[in-house]
Amino acid sequence: MKTKISILSLVAFVLMLSGCGNAEMDKRLANLERRVNQLENGNVARGTVSTPSTTASSQAVESNLTSNASFQWESTVHNFGTIAQGEVVNYTFKFTNNGTEDLRIQSTSASCGCTVPNHTKEPVPPRGTGEIVVRFDSKGKSGQQSPVITVVANTNPKQVRLSLRGFVQTNAVPQP
Repeated sequence: MKTKISILSLVAFVLMLSGCGNAEMDKRLANLERRVNQLENGNVARGTVSTPSTTASSQAVESNLTSNASFQWESTVHNFGTIAQGEVVNYTFKFTNNGTEDLRIQSTSASCGCTVPNHTKEPVPPRGTGEIVVRFDSKGKSGQQSPVITVVANTNPKQVRLSLRGFVQTNAVPQP
């Protein structure tokens, strides 16, 4: 919070100095505002200030970062309960594109090798549905488990995290 206040104070100071119409100051101000915006929005540039010194390339980057695709999940957490060690559990996370443009999943990854996500490959149109099928293999696992699946798409925010929860029970009798 103190960092944001410091940055905003710096931006205000630069604004006061740029009142003279200095093109270099306008450029620096636009850059600072972009950086503050990135900090506030998780390192994703949105709403860059358009000044005469703003380049066309920065405007092109801005238009590529904004999106009107949006996930609406049936659920982002699934509890598979208690399973025996070595058992495989599959679960399908279902979603609807609640936005106004096609939703494209760029990648899915899991927090451990025991979990393998498989996502819809085709773009999902507005009001269309898609799914991410997750396979959890409990071989070699024991106790409470909570793998996380990270989904990267052309949405805002760019990343969504899905979670599996459950308990892997080992055989209470030691094997010789």
